[in-house]
Amino acid sequence: MKAVLISDNAALGVMEVRPEPAWRVKLAGLRNKDLLAPDYGAMHVAAYLKAAGHKVDVVNVVADVHDSVELFREPNTDPDELSGSRISEPWAAEAARKNLFSSLERLEPRVILVTLSIYNLALYTRRLLGEIRAACPDALIVTGGIYSTLHAGEILADGNADVVIRGEGELTAGELFERLDSGESPAGVAGLSFLQDGRPVHNPARPPISDLDMLPHPYTVADEFRIGARFEMLSELLPHGDWIPGAGFLTSRGCPERCTFCLDPALNNGRTRFHSPEYVRRVLEFCSENFTSEAGSFFFGDATFTMNHKRLMKILGLLDGLPYTYQIQTRADYLDGTTIKELAGRGFTTVAIGAESFNEEILNRVARKRLAVSDVIESARAVREAGMHPVLTFIIGLPGETRASVWRTVDILRENGLDTATFFPLVVFRGTELFEQFRERVPEADREALRLNPWSEEFLFASDEFPTGKELTGFTQEVNDAFFNS
Repeated sequence: MKAVLISDNAALGVMEVRPEPAWRVKLAGLRNKDLLAPDYGAMHVAAYLKAAGHKVDVVNVVADVHDSVELFREPNTDPDELSGSRISEPWAAEAARKNLFSSLERLEPRVILVTLSIYNLALYTRRLLGEIRAACPDALIVTGGIYSTLHAGEILADGNADVVIRGEGELTAGELFERLDSGESPAGVAGLSFLQDGRPVHNPARPPISDLDMLPHPYTVADEFRIGARFEMLSELLPHGDWIPGAGFLTSRGCPERCTFCLDPALNNGRTRFHSPEYVRRVLEFCSENFTSEAGSFFFGDATFTMNHKRLMKILGLLDGLPYTYQIQTRADYLDGTTIKELAGRGFTTVAIGAESFNEEILNRVARKRLAVSDVIESARAVREAGMHPVLTFIIGLPGETRASVWRTVDILRENGLDTATFFPLVVFRGTELFEQFRERVPEADREALRLNPWSEEFLFASDEFPTGKELTGFTQEVNDAFFNS
């Protein structure tokens, strides 16, 4: 059975629809990651299918044809100016699109896998599925990912995808391929939604994978996803950046918290599962042997890397002989003095902490962060005093938050010598608790004006303090400018 997995389809969307403000000079680093980093979920699925003996050709829509770092360099300097990079020119998007459809014509796949995880360009990808359907009318089109999991019915109603994989995709995709290879129907495959006689069928959900170590790691398909080329380009463009392919890995899945702005409660229902420390060491060894740069930084992308203290200590004990420094993100209440000391002694350099707000009531009643503001401040200061770099992230626009309380947060940061923080406007999407509040308070007719961009399924959260999306994003920019220029 000939199968093709399409990678970089969201990157093609960034190039073709040019959502604001993605192509502004100030977002060059984030934009280059969007263009060059693969969908890691797709890598996991491809790795599992490969290990199970299923051949899947990967079409890297962007990375196959744009593999020179010079294309991505930003010559312009005004932060609000549009990019002057060569990758921003129309021919670059045209070449990537041509690569996609000429590859499909050449490969003549029976099955086409298209990831649909990114909310920011979800409507673009749904349109792209229609174009792929027109180009390959006889192929079985399968999609999956975070967005697909929570919007399966709408995707099937579009009529462009035949099958939607909901939840974690490895085992479901493997079982689907086995059924297809043997000529059987996917009717009994847990975690699938599909059309049957024109009607959507949603099979029962598949339980989350308990033993993550049973899965081959994503870099076993490094060649198929051109990870070496991606790594070299991004390492040169962003030598100290996070989530550089070839230098990043999720050692766990899920989070036990119930934050109202986060999708994880809907996806994992408060359950966290872990790779063993030995598995983590194997991934680090593979990456250190295959992808090297002068920066030598590795990013652990877990939401709460330091949550399980006993496991963390075992991982730290297995880092000897590796050429890395490390960046992580975690919660403030998972950073006690011993943990911070051990991290600093093992080459950890950056600790990102989700602070969200320094308004105690907002933090706990609205965000349900289950933290005291003092805990966040004390943890960040302790990280700094240990010689590491604390990075705090905040959300502007949480219900009840005012401009005055946001400025008070800025003052608290300055008073405590915490000079690295980023403020984001509150955006909500289906699956989060705050989206339900948004849906109740904003009439459907008024929601379109709050859509993050015409292709997005993310919505700016309107409130009494910020009644329009423009006011919310404008104030967020004002705060970031004032903080960074102080």
